[in-house]
Amino acid sequence: MKLSYSSISTYETCPAKYRFQYEERLPTASSPALAFGDSLHRALHRFHDRPVPVPPALEELHEILESEWVSDGYRDADEEALYLDHARQVLASYHRENAPRFAIPAALEFRFRVEIEGVELNGVIDRMDRIPGGGYEIIDYKTSRRLPPQAIVDRDLQLSLYYFAAKEIWGIEPERLTLYFLLPGQRMTTFRTTADTEELRRRVATVAERIAAGKFEPRQNPLCDWCEFQPRCPLYRHRYEKLEGDPAPKMTEIVDEWIGLKRQDWETYRRLEDLKSLINAFCEEHGYRRLFGTDGSAIDRRPQHVTAPDVERIRTILEPLGLWERVQTVDPKALSELIESRKLPPAVEDALLSSREEVRTQYALYLKDAARSRR
Repeated sequence: MKLSYSSISTYETCPAKYRFQYEERLPTASSPALAFGDSLHRALHRFHDRPVPVPPALEELHEILESEWVSDGYRDADEEALYLDHARQVLASYHRENAPRFAIPAALEFRFRVEIEGVELNGVIDRMDRIPGGGYEIIDYKTSRRLPPQAIVDRDLQLSLYYFAAKEIWGIEPERLTLYFLLPGQRMTTFRTTADTEELRRRVATVAERIAAGKFEPRQNPLCDWCEFQPRCPLYRHRYEKLEGDPAPKMTEIVDEWIGLKRQDWETYRRLEDLKSLINAFCEEHGYRRLFGTDGSAIDRRPQHVTAPDVERIRTILEPLGLWERVQTVDPKALSELIESRKLPPAVEDALLSSREEVRTQYALYLKDAARSRR
């Protein structure tokens, strides 16, 4: 099996998208963001690809940008001109920051292939620099505007893969792994350890096993709104089929009725919670345990003591009596969430599924309210 950072990341985000993009190879359209990022990467490659440690002047860098500019994906000439002007500004900032300490990189746009757990992984390292005084730094350019939390960078799969590749190919362990965010002009740096390499092996093996087992379930995620494969996705396909002519008008009536009743249920629940607060406050003030309505019905106010067991203390009491095993339980909700996380190897997932007493799969219905999501 051959994978890359992009394909692994795609699978971990949504297995169904991986199937559409890498298994079925459905065509995808270019976009301004992709063309903009590609253009900046090309220009920066030529900026650093010099026979002597002398950087090109800013004017030359702008000429390089125009010669490397990718025009695909823009809606019209005006939009393209805005992006090109923005790219000039980004490169001006980059030149101001990097030209004074320009040095020839140790590696540039280096394409690699390495093997992890029987899986061939390929990728491209944007740049690797020698650190003054010794050591190496791997740098990957990013064109996102927002910086991620440091904890995300510390777990970044792409940097882990680059660290592993440097160790396998060159026999070095880079001291620094840096994501260079070009738009804000900021670097975020981290490092990796042997434990991180083992985690990389586990992630690659799990994804490869799940792909080999044909597990391509759709997964709702924050990128769904921008996914080109919605017309094929089980989560969104029905909406697109309806746009071409409702294939089952009677079922749409049933769906609309269910949605309406669910909204009423929400409103009823919210009103019950509001009334409960008022009733509890009134009873606290007057010392009532029961309040009566006009027809003789009543509301009982009963105390409920919420406690959490001290597991270790209970264990010391019951274990000598041979009763500890009788009170240990598995949280069914937590087990289901673990299985649905899609992060378990197929054999482990199947074993957990078969270990449960259920012999069938049932589905709960949840309302994704379009009106609420627009608020």
